[in-house]
Amino acid sequence: MRLLAFLSFFSLSLPAAAACNCLWQGPFAEVYADSDLLAQVSVVSQQGNSADLQIDTLIAGKEYQPQIRLWGDTGELCRPEISDFPVGSQWIVALQRIDEVPDDGFNPFKPNISYGRKGDYSLSSCGVYWLPVKGGRVSGNILSATRWQYLDPKKTPVILSLFMDWLNGEADDQTLAEAVRPQSQSRQLLNNTKMFLWQLERDEAQ
Repeated sequence: MRLLAFLSFFSLSLPAAAACNCLWQGPFAEVYADSDLLAQVSVVSQQGNSADLQIDTLIAGKEYQPQIRLWGDTGELCRPEISDFPVGSQWIVALQRIDEVPDDGFNPFKPNISYGRKGDYSLSSCGVYWLPVKGGRVSGNILSATRWQYLDPKKTPVILSLFMDWLNGEADDQTLAEAVRPQSQSRQLLNNTKMFLWQLERDEAQ
């Protein structure tokens, strides 16, 4: 009976994010065109499941405010955890604008946890809708991605200017694919070390 009680408690304690059920939509290249706003941003602050983002470069879409609010997972939405975006980090994001808020989108007993406000933004976790930017380089699965794989440490981070050229159609997929191709053993070791340190910094910031 104790074992059954423990298992029942454990099942109730599982992250509600397991309630999210969506089809994998693929790497960044396959999803960014469907976004409402494409931008390079910096994370300014966090509260609850939201983060305020400074728009560093507006790439596509319309937004007249220098800062926007991003809403993450509440435990049952197909969105990434807001803690994955620590204050001070930089990202390329393909955002969806929140046009409607469901009736149960706001819980007055948890004011810091919300579906989000109309006019704010969210990110889908059903594809590679965000790419980390660090040291003038873009990481993440831009052209290809195994299901549910957002970051592949074997791939070489791409210089931001080349990534922007690719977005603007001034560099083709082949050029970008060559840039992210795993390099020599020594270069790959250096790249893995950079990725490890980046991951360590992100974990420490959470």
